[in-house]
Amino acid sequence: MASEGASVPLAYVTAPELTKSESKKSTEAANAAADGAASFRQQDAAPAARIIQAHLSRPDVDRSILQHVAKAFGVQLKGAVATNEVSTAKYTLLTFLPVNLFEQFLRVANLYFLLTAILQLIPGLSPTSWFTTVAPLVFVLAVNAIKEGYDDVHRHKNDNQINNREVLRLDLSRSHADGKGQVNTFWKDVVAGDLLKVRADEEIPADLLLLSSPDDDHLCYVETANLDGETNLKIKYAWSRYNTGTTVGDFREFANECAVGCEAPNPRLYSFDGYVQTSDGKSPVDINNLLLRGSILRKTPWVVGVALNVGSDSKIVQNMTQAPRKVTQLERVMNTLVMVQFSILLIFCAVLAGLDQMWLRQHPESRVWYLKSVNAYPELPPGGAAWVIMFLRFLILLSNMIPISLYVTLEVVKVFQCALLLNSDRQMYHKDSDTPFVCRTTTLNEELGQVQYVLSDKTGTLTQNVMGFVWASIAGRLYKRADRSMRAPKVPANTPHSIALCPELRNTLQSGNAADLERRPEHVFLLNLAICNTVVPGEDPREPGKLLYQASSPDEEALVQGAAYLGYELLARTTDFVRVRVHGAVHTYDILATLEFNSDRKRMSIIVRGPDGKITLMCKGADSMILARLKDKNSDEVQIVQQHLTEMSGAGLRTLLISQKDLTADEYTQWQDMYAEAQVAMENREDRMAAEQEKIETDLRLVGATAVEDKLQDGVPDCLEALGNAGIKVWVLTGDKVETAISIAWSCRLFVDGMGIVTFKEQDFLRAKAKTTAERLKVIDSIQHRVKEVIDNKMSVGIVIEGGALTVALEPELQDALMALCKLCRAVVCCRVSPMQKAQITHMVKNRAGAITLGIGDGANDVGMIRAAHIGVGISGREGRAAVLAADFSFAQFSYLQRLLLLHGRWSFLRNREVVLYSFYKNWAYVLVYVYLQFVAGFSAVPIFTTLLISTFNMIFTACPIVAFAVIEQDLHKDTILANPETYASSRTATKRNTLWLFVMYMIAGAWHSLPVFFLCWYTLGWTPGPDGLLQDLSGVGTAVFISLVFTVTLKLCLRTHAWSWITHLVYWLSLALLFPFVYVLSILWPSTSISGVADMTGTGAWLFSSATFWLAALAGAPAIALLPDIAIMLFRRYLRPGVVTLLQEQELLQKVKRRL
Repeated sequence: MASEGASVPLAYVTAPELTKSESKKSTEAANAAADGAASFRQQDAAPAARIIQAHLSRPDVDRSILQHVAKAFGVQLKGAVATNEVSTAKYTLLTFLPVNLFEQFLRVANLYFLLTAILQLIPGLSPTSWFTTVAPLVFVLAVNAIKEGYDDVHRHKNDNQINNREVLRLDLSRSHADGKGQVNTFWKDVVAGDLLKVRADEEIPADLLLLSSPDDDHLCYVETANLDGETNLKIKYAWSRYNTGTTVGDFREFANECAVGCEAPNPRLYSFDGYVQTSDGKSPVDINNLLLRGSILRKTPWVVGVALNVGSDSKIVQNMTQAPRKVTQLERVMNTLVMVQFSILLIFCAVLAGLDQMWLRQHPESRVWYLKSVNAYPELPPGGAAWVIMFLRFLILLSNMIPISLYVTLEVVKVFQCALLLNSDRQMYHKDSDTPFVCRTTTLNEELGQVQYVLSDKTGTLTQNVMGFVWASIAGRLYKRADRSMRAPKVPANTPHSIALCPELRNTLQSGNAADLERRPEHVFLLNLAICNTVVPGEDPREPGKLLYQASSPDEEALVQGAAYLGYELLARTTDFVRVRVHGAVHTYDILATLEFNSDRKRMSIIVRGPDGKITLMCKGADSMILARLKDKNSDEVQIVQQHLTEMSGAGLRTLLISQKDLTADEYTQWQDMYAEAQVAMENREDRMAAEQEKIETDLRLVGATAVEDKLQDGVPDCLEALGNAGIKVWVLTGDKVETAISIAWSCRLFVDGMGIVTFKEQDFLRAKAKTTAERLKVIDSIQHRVKEVIDNKMSVGIVIEGGALTVALEPELQDALMALCKLCRAVVCCRVSPMQKAQITHMVKNRAGAITLGIGDGANDVGMIRAAHIGVGISGREGRAAVLAADFSFAQFSYLQRLLLLHGRWSFLRNREVVLYSFYKNWAYVLVYVYLQFVAGFSAVPIFTTLLISTFNMIFTACPIVAFAVIEQDLHKDTILANPETYASSRTATKRNTLWLFVMYMIAGAWHSLPVFFLCWYTLGWTPGPDGLLQDLSGVGTAVFISLVFTVTLKLCLRTHAWSWITHLVYWLSLALLFPFVYVLSILWPSTSISGVADMTGTGAWLFSSATFWLAALAGAPAIALLPDIAIMLFRRYLRPGVVTLLQEQELLQKVKRRL
């Protein structure tokens, strides 16, 4: 051990290195925990321990020049000692440009235009100026770079602010100054082994083992909202041996005699394996003794702890992994369209280059002497080399067939939609909890319009998660409130815990003396509720003297509060004891062990020693867990309680069983020795602890059952009905019993009158003795046969699948059969499911049904499902914010899902699809004009537009109108859409094939529109002499074609627009109006400048705008001829083949006319 004042060059040393296989297992396990997808109990071997020793003094952290240089290049080097410095920034000044450009050029479209620009820079090769490609490309890259740079500057500022925070460090060498040995240290200079003092309301700077607290019970309170989003306070307990120190001298013994062994750094926020090695042996340390970096100290003046995980090793930093980018179906279709257009481009270039060779052979130099061919690069004589040169020229000339502005336009549009429409929708703001709607991503807007399956949690998602303790089964009697006028002292009349107003139960508790009461089963039952929990009592700040219970589970809070109303009040809880007041008498029970609840155990137990010295194990949990561990499973009392459970579940209530057993001192001591050994194990600790817990939780005696009511949220039945009418299938995944799940399904109208209900339980496999895959498939087929029988009776079907059946049916070989079964059903309820099964079901629907899925939940147990779905939605509820932090969208009420999908989702899909199709359409028409010119220009790859016209077509004149369309367009009013959910089918059923068909229609339209735009302008203006008797040159005619093309494609968008507002009018018409001053200014700039693209337009504006032919042909004739088929088709569909949307539009129009009249 290090002596006092000795410098410690290394803060910790590691145990022997892992083998490759062990290392791989450790890494895989850590990744699984980060994704919320796997449990660490399933790994074969836990990470090897590290040994960390506290030090009373150390030299200051000194960073080398090499570290500073490496940091400038974005590399974080560790020196001799790992420090607490953290960097979340993506770039530095030196790396920003190369890294950002590298990432942007990973996008195929950007790389394509970069290669095009490089080709344009080859002397003599490009028919157009490099500016035509470089300018739009630089614009697109700059927009993204500015966005990335802006975000990263904020990350740098945040990093600097955090790294330069100060914390008190205990240092023996500084004790002469103030006698306490406390020195302010920057967070970034903290190293493992430092003794740190954190004061009230300060953030914990590193993962600390809590050593000391001024609290009498040696505990402190922390808020972990920065880690898991939960705002309720958590209790952390000091390691019991050294819990009274505040100065450096108080920790001499700890630093000199103790060492902390702990697991390797990992992202598990809810578990920690470690021990403190003392002269007396190993003492276990778990997550309840660990203060995690990022949590905030509350309601405690100060704490002292030793730093274990610092910097990138801390759990909060280990969890800073980027969520995988979700790609929408529309984006995948868009990528397909890019490849289609690129293939067409290659064909065009090859054919046009071949036609050029034919033309040259048919027009020898003697006939076209005026061309003055030099038969040298780049004007080679006909042949293979000449074909390659012309192929590359046409590739450059026609490169805009792929719209360079599409990606950046779509990104801008999605940001506007999220900021201006979704986040600002007051109808999705929950006033009571002050919770707004939040878009946590801007990439999935249009995916909201294509959802086919909604997979939902029940508790806190469909229900309010405001629990009320309403029924109790004790000693064969079922207690519940019957008389609504019943009142009781100190019990609010409107309390949700109506069991406290049950007259029979209150009379039983109040009759007889104290000795009689202790023998009654009602006393044992309520005492269990008051003691067997993890609830922390505190004083209500609004009502001094009144107890306020803080619990991580609303169910526990309800049971403890209900027991308190009945005279069994929980007064205090520490790691060592729990104090309760029973009808005025205060009793203290020593806590010997707490076996905590988790999703695998589905139960919790506490072992206490009562005032009489008697040792008792109290256990509560799910009925399946408790019934399996009873000593007498078939007694009359058990049978009666099971009947009561069925009645409770039928009423839609959540149930728990209460049990206990007495332990002798020898039984407890023997078990405690084995459990203590498991607690300090550094390999398979959780498995070994679970095995020991299983041993003690046997031969239980049933005490009773509780029933908790969780009411539906407002608007849930209407929302589910609307989703069903929209063609969306809703699956509810819950941990409740079958009867409870069915009851809730009926009450929320997931199951409706006239629907046949089929159940699928584990017993179906057991009765058939199905062990092989073939036998299990037969079982699923038999269930499917039952479903088809119901359908044959002209009834819709709802199916209820038990978790045990899912365990078998979710095997990969059976998933296709299970999915086929569920597809036949209108509604699916899966009960008794684990968090892992929720994620597995979501993956099954995604992969086997090929459908767009949305997962919605409110708790940490829903994170796997939310991340697995195409779209994740988090409900801001009472179970913390873990679901919200993992979600793509978040809000407060399930009913808002109707507005999110049917309104905003539908609008976003239709708008964004139009953005994609319109972008390809306008560029297709634009490129075809170039192609037509080649047939009258000897296939010479000559451009028809000048440089600045080429550069501004996509960036300015056609960009703004489509952005305005994508933000403002509404084909139907919002009230009409919400009143007619079937309109959602227009986006939900839009498959890839459907979008490809529309793409073909747009391409046909673009081809037709380009014909009159080019040929009408060419054969009128190109052959009409001016006042001087001369024909207009190519730039003049090309400018007329450009203006005509912009007018045509913009008017096409006008025909697609239904919702006209002043913004729409302004953007559309201003974009067109700016064309004229733009062209005119360019045409008069030549005398003062020689910018490429300006010289060849001298006088063009004056000539065009003074020509009646231009106004008639380019601005009137060409757009009219081009759009006449569009208008005809639109009228045909409206009046002869109207769809649902068209009829509703007509209905809206009639309503407007009526209002005006």
